[in-house]
Amino acid sequence: MRGRTVPALVGLTCAVVLAGVSRAEAKTISITISQKAELRGETLVVKTTVGNTGDESAKSVATSLRFGDKRVRGKLHDDLAPNASFEEELSIVVGILGEGRWPYEVAVDYADANLYPFQALLVTSIVMGNPPPAKLAVAEIASSGIADSGPLSIRLKNLSDVERDVTYRVIAPDGLEIQDATGTTHLKGWGETTLATSVINRTALAGSRYPVFVAVEFDDGAVHQGVVSSGVVEIVSPRNFWEKNQTLLFAGVGALVVAWLVFVVRGAMSRKA
Repeated sequence: MRGRTVPALVGLTCAVVLAGVSRAEAKTISITISQKAELRGETLVVKTTVGNTGDESAKSVATSLRFGDKRVRGKLHDDLAPNASFEEELSIVVGILGEGRWPYEVAVDYADANLYPFQALLVTSIVMGNPPPAKLAVAEIASSGIADSGPLSIRLKNLSDVERDVTYRVIAPDGLEIQDATGTTHLKGWGETTLATSVINRTALAGSRYPVFVAVEFDDGAVHQGVVSSGVVEIVSPRNFWEKNQTLLFAGVGALVVAWLVFVVRGAMSRKA
């Protein structure tokens, strides 16, 4: 993705195949999004093309655009057949954006033949002017398999000797809930910090893989920097009592064995005495 500046127009173009896939009776729905963003005065305008490359129709398909706390929703499409697509233009008044990178979200809500809901999600940035590279990185987004809930850790690294106060937002498709999804943190020069949060599974099905995005923003002098990175959360089947507690049970059995051995040894020593 590259930003470019031309008179009265700042644009960003990208095409993304998203992990918005549902399976029913060996059929799939695979949602793709192509989008181009530009600023018209104080309005962010995103032209989207939504397609279905699967072999099952998607039902109740609707796009939405979010910038900061503002969100706008597009028209509802009753059916999106395999290999079909539609175009839509979404817009939000965002005010005057200075030079830099400004994150925004494009989401596509849809359902399978049983009307089970899913969402495809894209988080990216519009580039204004010709900003230098952001001197901050999302070094890692780590999660173990999630059944009902589980931890998510995010490691940020400062790539300069300048201390920074940054804001962050963790974004996941509907079906997953991120606790403590937004916040601020301080990074020392060349420093690192790890953000700890958790993921709650609301409606995601076992066996699916969901994208999770992290958007970090800060001001570097007169330039607004936004860094967007993504990871994957895998949804696993709930574990039974034995699987959840086997480590604790093994530890308990080990403690009992040690206690029994101590009892035997002490008994043998007392008899000798």
